[in-house]
Amino acid sequence: MSRDPDDGVGLRARQPQAVRNAFAVLEEVARCGAGVTGTQVARNLRMPKATAYRLLNMLVEDEYLVRVPDLSGFALGRKVVWLVARAEDVDGERPEQSGADAEAAAERR
Repeated sequence: MSRDPDDGVGLRARQPQAVRNAFAVLEEVARCGAGVTGTQVARNLRMPKATAYRLLNMLVEDEYLVRVPDLSGFALGRKVVWLVARAEDVDGERPEQSGADAEAAAERR
């Protein structure tokens, strides 16, 4: 089913690349760790700083990233934690479970 280009939901020609860029930024923050700066993200991804900061701020607004307390950088946000908690591999088991979490999951099966 195609979408009306004016309905605000369909993807325009450049948007798939924007989505890929947003995921690249999210992955780079995860790779670098809490406190990574926008300048570092832009440099590592060879992306214009303005683009990196636009994507970083969008991801903060949508709670996939957070600003560190002193506002000097970025870290993964609660929606990433939410996604990880719901991630399952192809066998239906949650990845990287250990200890009490793995035991509780086994009991539910």
